[in-house]
Amino acid sequence: MTTESKDLVLTARVSPFNAPSLTTNEGNGLKRSPPSRAMDEVVASAPGKVVLFGEHAVVYGHPAIAASIAQRTTVTLRPAEQPGVHMGRTPLDAAQHPHLATMMGHLWDAERGPGLGISVASDVPRGAGLGSSAALAVACATAFRAARGRHVDAATGAWHEGHASDGTEPDLFRGESVDAPKTLEGERVHGEAAVSAEEASLLGHVAEALSQDGRASPMDTLASAYGGLVLLSNRVEDEETWVMRRTMPVEQHERSWELHHLGDLRLNEGLSLVVGHTGINAPTTNMVAGVAERRSTDKGIDEAMNAIGALVHRGLKALMAGDAEAVGRAMTENHLLLRRIGVSHPKLETLVSAALPTSLGAKLTGAGGGGCMIALTRDAKATSEAIELAGGRTWITPLGTQGARLEACPEGGLLRPD
Repeated sequence: MTTESKDLVLTARVSPFNAPSLTTNEGNGLKRSPPSRAMDEVVASAPGKVVLFGEHAVVYGHPAIAASIAQRTTVTLRPAEQPGVHMGRTPLDAAQHPHLATMMGHLWDAERGPGLGISVASDVPRGAGLGSSAALAVACATAFRAARGRHVDAATGAWHEGHASDGTEPDLFRGESVDAPKTLEGERVHGEAAVSAEEASLLGHVAEALSQDGRASPMDTLASAYGGLVLLSNRVEDEETWVMRRTMPVEQHERSWELHHLGDLRLNEGLSLVVGHTGINAPTTNMVAGVAERRSTDKGIDEAMNAIGALVHRGLKALMAGDAEAVGRAMTENHLLLRRIGVSHPKLETLVSAALPTSLGAKLTGAGGGGCMIALTRDAKATSEAIELAGGRTWITPLGTQGARLEACPEGGLLRPD
């Protein structure tokens, strides 16, 4: 997909996002401050995610809950002497790096702006169902958004972006947002966040969807941008935790999601998630297609999907009540239902069975067919050892971690207003 001459139009609130300005207030007017010298780099990071409840059923209109994890992806942007955008010494290849190319195409003008060097570091394993592509998309969005910079027109008070690509894109993604977006942790300019979590989520979803031919749920990018626990549903489940509505055209119709940020829930001290990787990669598209095919002949799959939907609400109540035992039981029941619809794998069953004696509950996470499982436990060491003895590779993470962060950013970004 070529993104070099496209600029996506978002009908969500793009301008008022707690953005940094290069202005200071003097009396009733705005005075532009002298532009500061650009620092060496912009650095942004974002976490991966696990699905606690609702995978696969979410495809059929049921809710799902995800949590961010400790493993993160970091994107670094640096001014470069050579023109264009490079990874190391190689010009950016859009086919190999669609998320980076999408953000560059929408938020950076490689011809007008300075040359740019990009580096990516990640401890989120690819192809494991842990949201590696969403973490990359959100980290890219945060870095490019901050690097691009903003300023306010002293005469009109209007927001102006930094260098932007020419051209327009159809109104492909729409978001209706709450009035007060959550700001990211990290670098601040003039006391304001350079990028908001809402904006990182919106732009990250754009990168995800455009790199996947328009097919991407916003849940992974929401979890990566906001951190903690998030809920995706086809209805507003709770006004206090509702963040935004996302709408996307899919095969001649529109698909809408109501996105909620449940926050940084802490069930009890000493609770951890242990993630166990089977070492088997199973493409999500294949797993989803397989469920759809079986559903056409097996009416019991619809019953299982409805049961998963009800289980998500049970799990949500347990999470909000801080009932760790109930959360664990719901996780295990969710796994049994996912097995019923045919998305488990013998290796997943082995790892889940190994984890259960030392945990409150365990299940596969994500599309299944391989990938990863998770266990909620008070004895992370014992659970991790049991999973590894059964042949899995493990990571230990809190239940919900900090979302996207702007680790470093020069005042005004890497670009300065003309």
